[in-house]
Amino acid sequence: MSNCYNYDDYVKPFRMAVCQSGQSSLVHSLATLLRNNGDVVLDGSSTLTLPAASLQQLTRLFEQHLLPRSHQHGFLALPSHPADTVSLLELQFLFDILQKTVSLKLINPPGVKLQSPVKIFPFKSLKCLELKRIPPHLLEGLRGVYSQLEVFTCSKSLSSLEELLSLCGGDLSSALPWLELHTLNFSYNAIACLDQSISLLNVLKSLDLSHNKIQECTEFLKPLSELEHLNLGYNCLQRAPTLGPSARSRLLTLILRNNELETINGEGVSRAFKTSVSGNPRGETIEENHLAHEHQDVALFWRKQSPLDQGFL
Repeated sequence: MSNCYNYDDYVKPFRMAVCQSGQSSLVHSLATLLRNNGDVVLDGSSTLTLPAASLQQLTRLFEQHLLPRSHQHGFLALPSHPADTVSLLELQFLFDILQKTVSLKLINPPGVKLQSPVKIFPFKSLKCLELKRIPPHLLEGLRGVYSQLEVFTCSKSLSSLEELLSLCGGDLSSALPWLELHTLNFSYNAIACLDQSISLLNVLKSLDLSHNKIQECTEFLKPLSELEHLNLGYNCLQRAPTLGPSARSRLLTLILRNNELETINGEGVSRAFKTSVSGNPRGETIEENHLAHEHQDVALFWRKQSPLDQGFL
């Protein structure tokens, strides 16, 4: 999504009121923002960004005033008659907008420890979800939208893939295939190894696991038959990943820079159209060997280190 409507940025004039009046001001401020900009949120051209604490307040209000816990699954049509109060009318408006929101980003500020669940049950139409500093065991409601998600990003949150891919966070769900997910970005986490949950990503085309602590891929990437872009840069790999035959023929981009590789002799690795291996112990030797075995129309692209690669975000 090219644009982002960030509640925390766009309603700064309301912050004092939010602090003083609490939940009613939160509802009014966000309702005002979405009345003015809701069209670009609903058509998916912009991402709605919410602090986790704000969403926690909203879901508590939804549960208290609009719906019982037994009706948190599936799209909910609210009463068409006017609400009793302006505040309740605004709350109904918000719930309706959130149900139709296509792209959502949830953030938690550095140093703030979440103590209660972050519930995403109001978001029935999500296709793109981004999480930042959201503990996976506190995320509830992913099970309701996982099968329709197309893009999933999570940073500063994870120690393993299965926490979200198999268990669906705090839902503790049984593992099922992610039917629409074509882009997964779990960079900037603390993932040390891959696991079987990656086999649930049947249609994945782009996988970014850079800036983690991965030491070995073994054969966990083999089931990714549709893979076209793979970023494993800034990990601790000593061996190149092994891919399945279908991915070997499809792979367009492979980034392995800043690992501990001494060779990139892996199944299908040399077929990637763009391969970046800079920052490894024997980078120059890898480059020479790679080029020696490549067709003339396949190039090795070296990238210089940039601030964005340092994990400053």
